[in-house]
Amino acid sequence: MVPERIQHTLLFIVLILLTVACAPEEKKKKEHYFLDGYDHLEFRDKAGNKVAPSEYIYSTQVNGERGYFVEDSTLTLYNTREGAPYSGYIRTFHSRSYNLQGEFQDGVMQRLRYWHRNRTLGMDANYKNESGSIWKDNGKLVVNWNSEEMYYLNPVSQSIEQIISDTLTSYFDAEGELEYYTVRRDTAYINYYSDGTPRFEMPRRSGYDRSGILRRWHPNGQLQVIGMYEKGEQVGTWIEYDSLGNEIDRIEYPD
Repeated sequence: MVPERIQHTLLFIVLILLTVACAPEEKKKKEHYFLDGYDHLEFRDKAGNKVAPSEYIYSTQVNGERGYFVEDSTLTLYNTREGAPYSGYIRTFHSRSYNLQGEFQDGVMQRLRYWHRNRTLGMDANYKNESGSIWKDNGKLVVNWNSEEMYYLNPVSQSIEQIISDTLTSYFDAEGELEYYTVRRDTAYINYYSDGTPRFEMPRRSGYDRSGILRRWHPNGQLQVIGMYEKGEQVGTWIEYDSLGNEIDRIEYPD
């Protein structure tokens, strides 16, 4: 039997690591209503097959606000009346409010905008230059991006809280100073303190499972926690150390 105090200590550390490591991975919601009212329009794949709108566009929470994005840019919006790719606007009413407008040229999305229920602009994405912004319904900017990076802003102070790229996420404090950063590799997230000292290493999921070694370090570089995941389950020996390297907790999980 694992002592309850030890379980709670290590469980708290693991939960913190999971929260920080997985923060960039927002849940996607496929949107099926994008072409409602446009019976003469349909998305087609490269082979000319009809594809549901839900496979083209999705919504997700980005820094606490809703954003809409293209899921599959290889699809073409086709005008069945004219027998050609569509050029023009799509205006979608949903939940009793006009909230989405897409602009297409030769079947390809050029610009996508979203409005809040109070009619203030919520998102403006320019697909021609790969840039965009997301605002709260009070007009405060919360997200800004370009082809290289995405910026999360504090909606009150308007200071940058995170900078996200394909492989790196940097986190900043209220004064704008770098607190720590996470490098995303093929098999693991590795988080560092601002001075480059490792903070934790967390294995990435393969599907729904997580396999590999978890490590966390104290600010002085001393190992704090080490343990193993196998197919999403904690296995083997998990050990916690204090900042001097002394073992303070140990849990044995079945292999």
